[in-house]
Amino acid sequence: MKKSIWFIHMLTLIFAFGTLSSGWSEEEKKTVPEEPGLEVFHFGNMGGLLPTLTEDMLPDSKSEGAKLIFDLCSQCHNSPGPGLHIKEDWKNIFWRMNWRMHLMNAQFKSFRVPTYAQSHIMLQYLMDHAIKPLRSNMISDKDENAQVFNKVCMQCHTLPDPAQHQADSWSATVARMKGHMQSMGRYVPSDEEIVRILTFLKANAGKDP
Repeated sequence: MKKSIWFIHMLTLIFAFGTLSSGWSEEEKKTVPEEPGLEVFHFGNMGGLLPTLTEDMLPDSKSEGAKLIFDLCSQCHNSPGPGLHIKEDWKNIFWRMNWRMHLMNAQFKSFRVPTYAQSHIMLQYLMDHAIKPLRSNMISDKDENAQVFNKVCMQCHTLPDPAQHQADSWSATVARMKGHMQSMGRYVPSDEEIVRILTFLKANAGKDP
């Protein structure tokens, strides 16, 4: 039984690559990473539960990259914010999702997929607005504020570098993240923990230009 399922999956992958994307040239197809394996079939868990974002919540929301991300990615799940991952991780993640879109298109022709040029616009947008990771030596066992920050924020994404925002910007960002944690069913920090997180972030925030 397992061998039969594996064989069907392989045939679907081959068929999907053959249809990648209608309109992509052979040279363009060669630039796409090899198929990522059978994990592309886990349609029920496409990227996990993502926070609910409206289009205007995306950074540079009027750009073509933001519009493509919101329009195409929301066919399967909530649109991903670029801050979910660091720049170095987005390439593999994006192409894995791209494969999934083409697999869906191979089965359902009404499912929309990006062109080759649009794919690179989407990837560049995600990388340009990716989260800037925290320096590992900033989390001290002796700093309770840092420990609370680590415990709470690590639930959803790489820990962000506090210096990517100025001190007066972090309160609104943390409030927005708290809302995301609620919508995703994650642990929601108490008021005391929010104060500790903000204390850590503001103490290490970016300086005024």
